[in-house]
This record gives sequence, C-alpha cells and structure tokens, in this order.
Amino acid sequence: MGRRASVNAKKRNRRIVTISIVVAIIAVVVVLVLLVEASNQDPLSSYIGQPVSSSILQQLTGVSDSTLSKVGLPSTVTPPAAVSGTPLTSGGKPVILYVGGEFCPYCAVERWSIIIALSHFGNFSGLEYMQSSSYDVNANTPTFTFVDASYTSSYINFTAREELDRNTATLQTLNSFVSSVYSQYGTCAATGGAGGIPFVDIANAYVVNCGSQFNAGTGSPADIAGDNWTQVSSQLNTASSPVAQVIDGAANTLITAICKVDGEQPASVCTQSFADVTLSDATAASASGPQNLALTPQVREESRWAS
Repeated sequence: MGRRASVNAKKRNRRIVTISIVVAIIAVVVVLVLLVEASNQDPLSSYIGQPVSSSILQQLTGVSDSTLSKVGLPSTVTPPAAVSGTPLTSGGKPVILYVGGEFCPYCAVERWSIIIALSHFGNFSGLEYMQSSSYDVNANTPTFTFVDASYTSSYINFTAREELDRNTATLQTLNSFVSSVYSQYGTCAATGGAGGIPFVDIANAYVVNCGSQFNAGTGSPADIAGDNWTQVSSQLNTASSPVAQVIDGAANTLITAICKVDGEQPASVCTQSFADVTLSDATAASASGPQNLALTPQVREESRWAS
C-alpha cells in the first residue's frame, strides 16, 4: 500500500505540474493578446464624442483675417461649382446644407473648412470630437461631428446630416427636404453620376459634391491622418503651413460663396479679400435621380483624392 500510494502521489504531482504549465501558458497568451490590442488601440479614440475644448474652438474660429487673406485661393484647392436652381432659403435666410458621414476621411477634412467658414457668419455650439474610420484610407483623420451641434446666425441657416457613423452604421437618415436637394445636386460626373460626399450646398447657387475641396491623401503635405486636433488647429493661423493652405483656402471659397448669396453680409467679413476669391463658373453635373448615400459611400468619395 505504501508503494501504491507513492505512485499515486507522483501521478498527482505530475498532473498538478502539467495543469500549472498549461495555466501559465494560457496566462502568457492572454497577456500577449492584451498587449497587442493595447498597442493597436488609437490613444485618441477616447476623445471621440467629447465636447470640443474651448482652446481648439478658439483656434478654429480665431484664424485671423490677415492669415486668410495671405492664403487666398491656393492652386491646390478646388472651389465649389456653380449651379442654377431655385434659391434655397429658410426663414428668409440662405440655407447651407451639408451631407456626409462620420466614417468618411474626405468629410473629415472638409468639416475643418466648413467650421472656419461658417464661424464668420454665426456661432457653433455642441461640436464634438470625431475621427474618420480606422479601416478606411487616411484612417483616424481628426475631425468633428455635426450630429449634436447647433448653429445660430443672423445671416444664414445651416443644416447638417451625418448619415453614417464612424463604423458605417446608420446615424441620421435624410429627411424629404435634404433628400430632394441631395438627389438634385449631389451627383458627381467624376464618379459616373453617383452621389458624392462630402456634399455642401450653398443656397442652390454653389455646391461641393465630388469629395473634399483639396487633396489630403496619404503622403500629401496636408495629410492629417493620425494627428491630434491640437496639432492641426495650431497650424491654422500660419499662412505658410501646408495644412493651413488647404483648410483655410477651402474655407475662403465657402466664405466667398456665402457672401454672394446672403447680400454680402456682414460687411466686416464680405469686404475682406479672402471673401472675394475666384469661384468656379462650371455647372455641377445634373442629377439622374435620387441616390442612396448609405449604399456606396466608398465609391463616391474617391474621385477628388485619386488626382
């Protein structure tokens, strides 16, 4: 019995050792997985959905007239295209309409210009941090979202719809008003007649409908993917910065277009040289029918960035 007990004890010990080794291996694997996940996690993602800080907002809205005038209209910026239609107004004021998606890297860069431009005519509140999707080109481009934002102005009205969230899930559907305008002016000849985002309609007089107004693709001087919001905003008031050149330059075209549709008001803005850059007189592609933005967003974004 003594010998049998000894044998059984040795077997138990071997089992214990084996189990201990297996547990240790599993623990090591779990730790390695967690470390890999932590290394792949974007440290800026925690800001998504948080209110924009007062310092960032000040840099966005505080780009000086001097800087905007020095930037003017760089050759790297494509102005909105002229269209001919019934003036788009609400409450006697011109309507600026934006359609985009939080996932979209092209919408991401265009929002910087939109906020700078519209801040010359009114005030935003409720802006929140956002990044473009982590799996599209120019992954994690720093930007903002208009979902919970509001805008007040004595001169214009601003309507924004972010149809898809950062993961391309439905976020805001297009109501009949927005859908009708988008279906008429949102198509893009460069993508074979498909709708384009970001889409910006300035009172049915000018539209941005074939992607962002400038090329900030991977490796370009204005590529801001992976930067944080401070790194971008801190450059906006430096006219020689490649980032300021395109973001401020695009803002100048929007400011100019708005001044043309709102009676050149306020005079303190619309008499500035940056509010009088040359706009395109080319008419945007005519619509071929309503488009569903959620169906093929990737295809319709590519045209501007491929150039």
